[in-house]
Amino acid sequence: MMENSEQQKAEGPQQLGRYFENTPPTVFDEIVSHREVPELDLEGINPLVGPSFLKSDFEMERPSDLSVPDYHRDAWIPSDTTRKILLSIATSPPGGSPPNRENLTMPGLTLQGDILDATREASIHYYGEDEHMHRNVLTASDVTQDERGLRNLIQAGCYRAAVNLSGRLLGVYGQGFGKIDHPSKHTPHSLQLWYTRLSLLSKLRQVEVLKAEHQAFGNLDKPDMYFSFHPELYGTRHGSMASFSFRLLLAEIPSFCGCHRESLDKLYAILGTVNHILENLGQGLSEEGGKATCSPVEREDSVKLWSRRRSKIMISIVNCAVAARNFVLAIEVLEEISEFPNWQDEQLEIFKLALGRLHLFLGDIPAAEGKLLSKDTSRNTTSREWINRGLMAVTQNAFQEAHDCFQVALKQEPDNVMVVNNMSVCLLYTGKLQAAVCLLENVVKKNPIRNLQEPIILNMSTLYELNTTHCRQIKLQLLKQMNRYKGDAIDIQCLKLV
Repeated sequence: MMENSEQQKAEGPQQLGRYFENTPPTVFDEIVSHREVPELDLEGINPLVGPSFLKSDFEMERPSDLSVPDYHRDAWIPSDTTRKILLSIATSPPGGSPPNRENLTMPGLTLQGDILDATREASIHYYGEDEHMHRNVLTASDVTQDERGLRNLIQAGCYRAAVNLSGRLLGVYGQGFGKIDHPSKHTPHSLQLWYTRLSLLSKLRQVEVLKAEHQAFGNLDKPDMYFSFHPELYGTRHGSMASFSFRLLLAEIPSFCGCHRESLDKLYAILGTVNHILENLGQGLSEEGGKATCSPVEREDSVKLWSRRRSKIMISIVNCAVAARNFVLAIEVLEEISEFPNWQDEQLEIFKLALGRLHLFLGDIPAAEGKLLSKDTSRNTTSREWINRGLMAVTQNAFQEAHDCFQVALKQEPDNVMVVNNMSVCLLYTGKLQAAVCLLENVVKKNPIRNLQEPIILNMSTLYELNTTHCRQIKLQLLKQMNRYKGDAIDIQCLKLV
């Protein structure tokens, strides 16, 4: 049900980020890549499934975190240089000399126009304007020109249109095209717009734009990234204007662009600061190390908040380590996370599953089996355990056994498209190419809105190429379905038309 306008207004722009908390672009690294099957995407069989290896959705800041006072949520320890500048501003009379450019964060857009809807353009190219009549997708001009419109575009899967709208909204702040290295005023709202825009660009894998537009923010340590740099606007309020999620995203972006070492360095730097904050709180001080004025209950809530944030950073480190194929580091960090107190059983199960899949990557089948398979024989095997058995069978090239395991899992979860995708891959590797094609075609036909996903489309395109030399027309039928049922976020290259 669509939220009413009052509720949307109450949520405010800060809630836009919840759609993109810790969602880097997908990285796929096939277990069976030695087999001569071109570019086959092993969704689910591949441990690197989904937006990241280990999702931290369950560690997103909880609703209760919003009740923590701003000065706890906004807290951050600046560098010594920045701290001295902020102290100088706080002790100087108002209306002093203008700030030096070197103390300013000066971002801007690198795209002059809109990002095109690639699905729309392709459908017009191959089918003409008549097919475009069937496309019912929102554009940036179809929604209100504010954060509510941005939210509606994101919910509709129209990420390109959302990027375009974010550019218009940032232009209001003097941060539009050609404004890099031009001074402008920042607010929590403008920074949240940047966070949303960069998250969208990550999701769309717009690497060059992402590289260029995120650099101006550095590590968010310029003085103008703090409330106390703007006493005329925020009085005595202190802390970071940029959200913790934005800080984390900026550290992850180099990894999305292939620079995993740089991301790891930045993530460990953030982790060091968060550990320092937790040490200060443990000693009865404020987050920054000054005299604390909060109640014991407030301090306890702040410790919980920053402990959860520490876990988020470490999960990002795990994802980055996996992307860098440093599975030993990933296992070490993941085991450390698992030892933290207060995890729910479901969360511990996710960690256990992730550890098992990492051991599969390393070829340590006994260790993986200990994590992935339950030793409790008194209860029925769950669908997740059947999937795990299938994954283990794949690593041993036992594709028929893997198919049978996935088939049992599918009976327990009939709508699990990932399991269907795994089954089609196993059918291919057992020589049943036509059956693999039919399986994916049927699942798309059953529910095109939900099941037309990039991994499915990529696999179908690959299977068509293996099945016939006259596959172009069949792929164009897939394009027609994408045009009619999906938003603008899908990468058209998954059809492999060129």
